[in-house]
Formats: sequence, C-alpha cells, structure tokens
Amino acid sequence: MAGVTAAAASGTTGSIQDALKSQAAFDLQESLFKNNEVLGNFGAPVPFTGGATINIKHHYAGNASVGTYSEGDGLGSPGSQAYLTALWPATYYRAQIQITGHALDQTLNGSSGAVFYNQIEAEFTLAMEDLIDRVSTDALGTGLTAPVGIQGICDSAGTLATINRSTYSWFQAYEVAGGATTITVADLDGAAQNSGDADYGAQVTEIWTSWKQKNKLKGVLGNVGVANNSYLQSPAGPLNTSGITSDMFYGNVPIKPIRDLTNSIFLGLSMKEFFLGRMREWKVEELGKTDDSTKYLLTGAWGLGCKNPKKNWKITTLTA
Repeated sequence: MAGVTAAAASGTTGSIQDALKSQAAFDLQESLFKNNEVLGNFGAPVPFTGGATINIKHHYAGNASVGTYSEGDGLGSPGSQAYLTALWPATYYRAQIQITGHALDQTLNGSSGAVFYNQIEAEFTLAMEDLIDRVSTDALGTGLTAPVGIQGICDSAGTLATINRSTYSWFQAYEVAGGATTITVADLDGAAQNSGDADYGAQVTEIWTSWKQKNKLKGVLGNVGVANNSYLQSPAGPLNTSGITSDMFYGNVPIKPIRDLTNSIFLGLSMKEFFLGRMREWKVEELGKTDDSTKYLLTGAWGLGCKNPKKNWKITTLTA
C-alpha cells in the first residue's frame, strides 16, 4: 500500500513504526541532503502577469540610416530600430501524499501526545523541502527549455527563451573552454576581459563554481594568494549557506562554491539580471478518499530567467 501506513514493517518506506519517540535518543535527524541554498540568490520571485511566459522585450539593432554625408549626397533609405521578445517559461512541480486512516488513528492524527513523531505533518514539510530541492537543482542545470537552468542561460549556443542564439548573437553569453583541465588565473582574467568589453558589457557581481573547483583554484593560488594577480583571500568563517560571504575574491567579486553545481565549470554572473518567475505559489489540495486513505497534492510552478544573458560568462571543460 502506498503512502504513510500503519501496517508497513519497520524499515519500509511509509511505515510509522520507525517514528516511535521511545526508540530515539535525539530529535529526528536529516540524513538526506536537500538544496535550499539556490533560489534565494535570485531575489524576490517575479509573478507571471498572464499567459504561459514572462515576456522581455529586447532592443537589439539601431537605425541603419545613421551615418555621415557630404554635400549633394542622396538621402538613401530610412532605417528603424529593431526589437525582439524573449519568452521565459515556467515548470510545474508536484508531490503526492497519501495517508491511511489507520495511520491517522495510531498517530492520533499527528497529536504531540502520541508515542510517534508527527509523521503526518512531516510528510507535508519534507515533501515541500523535496520540491524546493528539485526546483533548485533544475535552476542549476543546463536546460534551454522548461526547466531552464543557469548553465543553459550562460551559454553561447542553442535556442533560449525562443530566441535562436545562432541567429541573434547578442543573446549569447560569453563562453570559453579553459586553457587546461585545471583552472588558471589566465582563464578567469580572459573571461573578465572579454565579457567586460564590447559587445557583452558584463558587470559580473558573483562567480559561481563547485566546491571542488573552488578548492582547485585555491591550490593554484596557494593559501595566502599569489602576488601581482587579482585575487584576495579572507579568513572569513566556513561557507555553509548561500548567505555567508565567500572567503575568496576576484578583485571585489566573491567566488562562491555552490552545492550541486556541475563540477567542471566557472560561471561569472551579473546577479541583477536574473529572476525567478512565479506562475503558481505552492499550494496543497486534498484530492479525496481512496478506500480508507486520503490523498493530497502539492503543486507549484516556477521558472528561472535572465533579462540579459550576454551579461554573464562561462568557463568549461575543466576536470570534474
């Protein structure tokens, strides 16, 4: 029988038997890593305003008639500005919970006076954490269509938000392969130079990489840094959440290790360009009864987007 049940044996998924308080020396311990450190980096969610996408207008070409002229020259043809719309989608997420009547009875409907932990409440709380973990890892991915990932945004190829980057190169992020399998100072200096110059004009505010690549960079620089380069290291405390400032900087730009990010890249991000779209806020709905069981559905719809992808860069092909 699926869901939370009273009959399932100890050690079986959904069993309430392992939730006896008398069998535990401490409170319930979380042994499953769930990533809740990503979404907060993108600021307050942006609500969809109707339709299936968040639409962003781009002005990408000027009036072609602009130029110089000499006395007696003909006027030639008039020109105009050029515009295109990026359509950023949402992805729908769900989790289903089923609780048997026997489980509700034996846990006293989740009462704190029962001999069990409140596994009924925990199912909803932990399912929500599972959903946030899924949205977070999708946001770190390579998706070009829903679910769109930050690696797909920080790329120079493919169609993103319905804009073909082979046709419209102004929608490309600066992307380059590392000069070797291990990151070097020259790699990051080159990315900063080329993305900061025309036509990208990036103003990178954070550099993201994996914990492994951050430590490999530290190995290149040494614990006290290398003279005459753009890096600083601070004796700041350990990095455990997205809210703690990095202990390594490129100039004044923090280099942040991000859990669950691909192990072979560095991303230079203009964070003000990113947004998290909210199509549907998280909601819980009772689906009704199946025999003596009650089913619930948790749903939400979210999508990562970027106002101007070309303001970011990516270094690839490092050893994972």
